[in-house]
Amino acid sequence: MENNSKQPLLSPVTHEQNSEHSIQRSISSFIADENDIPPITGVKDFFQQFWIELKKLWYLAGPAIFTSLCQYSLGAFTQTFAGHVGTLELAAFSVKNSVIAGFSLGVMLGMGSALETLCGQAFGAGQIDMLGVYLQRSWIILLTTAFFLMFFYIFAEPLLRLIGQLARRRTYHGSPENLRYG
Repeated sequence: MENNSKQPLLSPVTHEQNSEHSIQRSISSFIADENDIPPITGVKDFFQQFWIELKKLWYLAGPAIFTSLCQYSLGAFTQTFAGHVGTLELAAFSVKNSVIAGFSLGVMLGMGSALETLCGQAFGAGQIDMLGVYLQRSWIILLTTAFFLMFFYIFAEPLLRLIGQLARRRTYHGSPENLRYG
């Protein structure tokens, strides 16, 4: 079998209807190999192939799902225990969790997602050497951003005082979950 790895899956083909106009239409030049699923001819085949694809999907997505559950359950458990301690502690943790940690996570995750987009574009364009450049630039930019966000944590009490939080509630802003963003 000849190597068609450089040929696109869809290639334009020109068909002439009359002498004045030509219509471009795409036809598939895809050639199935042994790694593709066989044609689905019935319900039984559908469920067999569905099960095979489902196992592949869980194999790929399972670790990411587990990581997300572990990350977000830390905040939920901490908030639950803060609620058992008292209502003031629960209110302080809720402010910390929604304002301070949410802001930091949003900024850092947004910047990391931008890096993912840049790396995907560089890889798609065949500029593999740019992946390392983007990675090094992102380290510098993210570390600088984290340095400035550090002051947001250090001076959380004066900032909360500035927005009008009660004095007793401001002192409870520390929690084990802060270590995740540090």
